[in-house]
Amino acid sequence: MDRYDSWLETFWGGELDRIDAACVGAGPEAFGLFRGVDSGVWAALLTQEYDLYPAIKELLPDVPHPSLQASWNGASGSVLASQSLAFYEKLGHLYARHSTVALEQSRVLDFGCGWGRLTRFLARDVAPGSLFGCDPVEPILDTCRRCGVPAVLARCDFVPERIPFDGSFDLAYAFSVFTHLSEPSHRASLQALHASLAPGGLLVLTIRPPQYLWLCSLLHPVRASLGAQPERRLREPLYLFAPHDAQPLASGTSDGQVTYGETVVTPAYIRSHWTDMFEVIAIEMLIGDPYQVVVALRRRD
Repeated sequence: MDRYDSWLETFWGGELDRIDAACVGAGPEAFGLFRGVDSGVWAALLTQEYDLYPAIKELLPDVPHPSLQASWNGASGSVLASQSLAFYEKLGHLYARHSTVALEQSRVLDFGCGWGRLTRFLARDVAPGSLFGCDPVEPILDTCRRCGVPAVLARCDFVPERIPFDGSFDLAYAFSVFTHLSEPSHRASLQALHASLAPGGLLVLTIRPPQYLWLCSLLHPVRASLGAQPERRLREPLYLFAPHDAQPLASGTSDGQVTYGETVVTPAYIRSHWTDMFEVIAIEMLIGDPYQVVVALRRRD
């Protein structure tokens, strides 16, 4: 048996047997069969680390090689699935609490979707054709397509003027995207996302807290530039960015501007620079990764 077979069969075998039978030869509409499944079981099924439910395994998207997962996200397999689950559950709770549109009736965008690590989690919640993902790196989008992630996919720019889809979204999310953007790139991304959201639409993203300056060696010179008492300076509206030596494909601009690196945004910066476009409705912690702070924003008209 594979990693999760015995575990799944012992506790959820009857439920999964019924779903597996219903998935034989089924299309994207079958993702809705998983809406009542425990979210931890859903995460386990998305790992593809089981054999007892062949129709489920055939329907659900494949996963890329662990080395690609690790190079893109710093972890792979069940460890990465657990991290992804924490954000997915937080996203669902925030949307249920702050939106008037049911998730299954919403158009949803994964901004910076990569290989579809999180996009696939939403596949059971959103109607077929209403889940979208964009990323500025075409090869990783090709991986997303090869894995069969059930979303409409398109490439966006590192400094986007617009989101590459028509129509508006009720929910957009960006996990570990604004943790890496230069200030001009982050502003362009916020403006493009604002324009893509429906009135009252929600944007949920993550940022690095000021404490990340002590963890990330690349940001140590930035921290040193704040002087002998950096904690005092970090109460100010600061956008702190250090470019990576190794840039993702095509992440530079035509004038040589570097758009990708490590980024810390202070709470005062959010209040002074984001509230022209968005109302800040929640700032929450992911206990398993306190260096990804979740910020929920509502579009201002």
